[in-house]
Amino acid sequence: MRSRRQPRIAALLLAGLTLTACQQAPPSPPPQNGYGATERAFVELSIATDEQALKLVTLDDNPSLVENREAELAALRTLLDAPYVNNHAGHDMPGMPTDAEIQLAATSPDARKQFVHAHLTEQLEVLRSAGAAITHPPTAEVVKLMEQHRTAELTLTGP
Repeated sequence: MRSRRQPRIAALLLAGLTLTACQQAPPSPPPQNGYGATERAFVELSIATDEQALKLVTLDDNPSLVENREAELAALRTLLDAPYVNNHAGHDMPGMPTDAEIQLAATSPDARKQFVHAHLTEQLEVLRSAGAAITHPPTAEVVKLMEQHRTAELTLTGP
């Protein structure tokens, strides 16, 4: 995770995921319940990000970070309307710690602090973009929960 990423990338990422999801399946009528390609893309991306972040925050001495990721993963999985497949394994995306970053964080407290902070701030940008795009009420509630978590976590962990 790099601090040079601009907030616009979060919106572009979510839009790109929506387009990718739309291209993977033939066009279909709008969902009756409001859970569509944007929501699916958000849920799948968030599960992949939280699974990676869990590896990072487990290294930190802050149990609430771990508890929040576990609660989010449980809530996100209830939103899935099909089996989960991690299409983002190995990707380097805003808010998602890489394996190399996690390895470095395991040996360097300074790197760990930097990567946790980057995860929180970058994920918050993605969540704000998602909040503007998500129309499915249960998914929007999970977005709000995650945004509340990141805001509180940034206060706890400091700059």
